[in-house]
Amino acid sequence: MKILVTGGAGFIGTNLCSMLSKHHNVYSLDNYSIGSKLNHLNGVTYLDGDVVDIFDHFDKNDFDICFHLAGLSRIQPSFTIPLNTFRANTIGTQNVLEWCRTNSTKFIYSGSSSKHHDPYQSPYALYKYLGEEICKMYKQVYQMDVEIARFYNVYGPKEIVDGDWAAVLGIWRRQIREGKNITIVGDGEQRRDFTHVKDIVNGLIKISEFKKRHTDAWE
Repeated sequence: MKILVTGGAGFIGTNLCSMLSKHHNVYSLDNYSIGSKLNHLNGVTYLDGDVVDIFDHFDKNDFDICFHLAGLSRIQPSFTIPLNTFRANTIGTQNVLEWCRTNSTKFIYSGSSSKHHDPYQSPYALYKYLGEEICKMYKQVYQMDVEIARFYNVYGPKEIVDGDWAAVLGIWRRQIREGKNITIVGDGEQRRDFTHVKDIVNGLIKISEFKKRHTDAWE
């Protein structure tokens, strides 16, 4: 099969491309705002471009599946760059969905566990919520083959440990590396779900192969 992974040079995208490229013809579309060319893998074709402009990057869409992982993935930066987050997470999703619709490509969306919280608590939460709603609209109105997979605090190989885009475990890894105390917010009694990236990748591949459609999202 011919597969497109948007955000394929990022943390989850690199792990997914690594697994898919063993058996399929894999392309990555990434603008490298978060992803890195250091993550490039042999056997994967990489295009440097923005998902908002996806129609400009392919003369012909003969892809079987698109895993849409591209976007700005952290809550805190979204407060200072809400327009960028909206463009990447909402307009980008809309444009990739339309690109897939015009060519009957299966679309798998990377949702967020923030769906279960107040969507108005941050620009990130709202725009990921809107991304899911656009997916559901396309699924209902156009009868597209669309599935949503919600991620819960993913960690593992290739995760970001430096800069604003590092998640909690990446931040802790950096603090340990630098010999600093681990930052604990609150009293330390709160609980969060964490998922290893290999489990996420296995789940995404199973969703792509499974014939049953989910009325909401796979979690």
